[in-house]
Amino acid sequence: MNNQIWKTLAIQSVLSGIYVSAMGIWGEKVMLSAFVGCMACLIPNSYAYIRMAKQSENNNAGQWLGYAYRIEIGKWIMTGTIFMMAFISKHPWDPIVLFSGYVLIQVSSMFVPFVIKKD
Repeated sequence: MNNQIWKTLAIQSVLSGIYVSAMGIWGEKVMLSAFVGCMACLIPNSYAYIRMAKQSENNNAGQWLGYAYRIEIGKWIMTGTIFMMAFISKHPWDPIVLFSGYVLIQVSSMFVPFVIKKD
């Protein structure tokens, strides 16, 4: 399971890099918006994946589910904090690019398992 987690994070990181590079064509403001949007999803995902990997051997369903809920709450708090910090700053963000980066990485979470072969 740990190998799949690292592959997932690697694919999402590469996807983020491609998106940020592509948005760099339109300028620094757009590129920074793309970077922050991707990181607003990638950082909390990394936190959640790594924490869940530590519980992969836990066979108690109740404990595991409680742990998963706490991790998910932490993930949402981290995401909200990143967006809050971005919007209270004085930087002129491009909101469409910012949220597109977030959605791109979030949606990739659903499709990456189809790309990764089961070890």
